[in-house]
Amino acid sequence: MTLTQTAILTKQVITFGLIFLIVGIGGFSGYKMWDAYNKAHMPPVEEKPDMKFGVLPTPNFPKSAVSSSNYSYTLDTSTGSLPKVGVDSGFEKLIKVYFVIKPYATFLSSQKSQELAAKFDIKNPPEALSDTTYLFTDAEKKITMDLDSGNFNYVNEATPSSEEKLEDDEKILGGFENLLSTLGVFKPELREGRTKIVLLKKEGNKFIPTQLRTEAIGATISIWPKSLDKKSIFTEDFNKALVNASVFNTASILENYLSLDFTFWPIDEKTFATYTTKNSEDAFNDLKSGKGVVILEPKKPQVSITSIYLGYYLSKDYSPYLQPIYVFEGQNFASYVSAIAK
Repeated sequence: MTLTQTAILTKQVITFGLIFLIVGIGGFSGYKMWDAYNKAHMPPVEEKPDMKFGVLPTPNFPKSAVSSSNYSYTLDTSTGSLPKVGVDSGFEKLIKVYFVIKPYATFLSSQKSQELAAKFDIKNPPEALSDTTYLFTDAEKKITMDLDSGNFNYVNEATPSSEEKLEDDEKILGGFENLLSTLGVFKPELREGRTKIVLLKKEGNKFIPTQLRTEAIGATISIWPKSLDKKSIFTEDFNKALVNASVFNTASILENYLSLDFTFWPIDEKTFATYTTKNSEDAFNDLKSGKGVVILEPKKPQVSITSIYLGYYLSKDYSPYLQPIYVFEGQNFASYVSAIAK
């Protein structure tokens, strides 16, 4: 091959190489643009519920004295309409169901129960109501305790003196938390939960709620576990938690308590399954058809629903799953409906 032929061949190779490079770059750029456009206009892949717990049992709602179908309902929410699942904040298409740990009695449970009773100044031996339930009594004091869970109910029938001034809400709450810590039963989850204090006045032989601190001589205190996924936990009593007490005067002194109810079920936040959230229309129809449970009974048959939101229901009796619920709330009215789509 002559030098002239070599030069011509080299020019051809370079020319075709440049053409191939330009076409390649253009094709690759075009592909990337097409791919980006295609991805931008593709419908999002919808996540499916894993339903790892299988078919869930019906939530262990309390029995209501009246059916939710006995009332007529109007929607008076801020929007005037029902919330939209998958659109409105707090109403995700998929919702978590958490596993609730069931504690069991150990060889030390009996000893621990007696040590706790001694802190209440009850030193008499217990009466075994069952294999796992003890009753401690001493004069006007009584504690019923579950050995499996450590949950208990304390009642003191002796009315404390009401000569001292009732503390402010912050001191009442702080005193109650300190008392639970002293008893060795306080849980970190309770420190982050919502709280409620209801002032009490004496009327005859009864103590009834009042909004006037000047006439209040006592208070009921409630502490709920912390919220999960920004959703509050609710119980069979809309205004009372499973950890609650009635106290007079100083809340840090055990002798001032008329009652102390401690029921705590550990929630395993790392063990959960996802389920499809029931749409609000179906939940509202469940309410109207009697499938909801009325927690606060209104005085009139006409109910104005002012707020609707999702929460979690925690029953007093053990249930293996913490299930989501719709909460329908109005003036002197509250009702729960299961939030799992069937």
